[in-house]
Formats: sequence, structure tokens, C-alpha cells
Amino acid sequence: MDRRHTGRVRSALLCVVMVLMAGCSVASSECPTGAADCEAQIRMVDVIYTSYGTTTREGSRHLRADQAECHDTGCNAVGSVFPDVPTQVRTWTFKGYSPDEVLGVRFGNDGFGVFIADTLEPATRRRIYADLSGAKS
Repeated sequence: MDRRHTGRVRSALLCVVMVLMAGCSVASSECPTGAADCEAQIRMVDVIYTSYGTTTREGSRHLRADQAECHDTGCNAVGSVFPDVPTQVRTWTFKGYSPDEVLGVRFGNDGFGVFIADTLEPATRRRIYADLSGAKS
């Protein structure tokens, strides 16, 4: 190849690379990919409850609650969200605790997920879970 042809090939390749890079940066700025953490959550009326773990404590059947979905990747990675038409789950209550504080959701055959109201102080949430799980606080 002569020098003029080689120079044109290099220029053309450089243009292609620049166009591709520009295309990528435009796509990235329009929809940055991200990730968000999701917590298992339910909602009863306007109170949101977050999962703290499990318990084998006996529960009493209660009302249904909305279940959050996990939107943890993509353009709108926001984490746990309650859709317009959420899935409903059966909740359970525990003796000695108000359903305004803590609810259970069936977990396996002999246990419950413990969901504690986000409206409570962190120390109170830890104490409730420690009691229900049998852990030392």
C-alpha cells in the first residue's frame, strides 16, 4: 500500500472509533446502568415494614399486606418499590406485640419472616427482633 492509502485507512478507522465511542457515551448518559439494594418489605395501610429475619414463634392469622418488588438494576434502579397493583401477602401477628409494631409473613413450613415497622426507633426494632428470634440482644 502507498502512504496516502494507509493514511486514509487510518483516518477512516479513527472516525469509526470516534463515532462508536460517541454513541456509547450518549447511550450511557441517557440511561446509566446502576444497581440498588432491595430489602424485603411489606406495607399495611401507610406503614412500611422491613424484614429483619425469621422466627419459629407461633403466629395468629391477620390481614393481607402489599408486598414490595425489587427494582435493583437498569435505568431506574431504585431498590424496593410498591407497584400500583402490588402482590398481596397474608400476615400474622405475634403474642405480646401490636400489629402496628411487627408482622409475620409465612416462611417455609414452620416459621415466619419478621417484618418490623419502619416507624419504630432502631433500638426498638433490634429489641423486638432479638426477642422474636430468640437471640441475645
